[in-house]
Amino acid sequence: DFTEAMYSYSMALNQNTKLAEAYYNRGLTLIYLQDKHRGCIDLSRAGEAGIEKAYKVIQKYCREN
Repeated sequence: DFTEAMYSYSMALNQNTKLAEAYYNRGLTLIYLQDKHRGCIDLSRAGEAGIEKAYKVIQKYCREN
């Protein structure tokens, strides 16, 4: 359930804004929910926090053609 996942990741990030995996997972969830803009922002935060795999996802979903 993507809606429940969004809630869970957001709650985790409200408790600790340094949870890179939560940004990554919430970013993916947002993209699946067709909110590419917000998803790409979260993926970028995840990448900056050290989640290298976020950059491959950004290349696939966040680059303008």
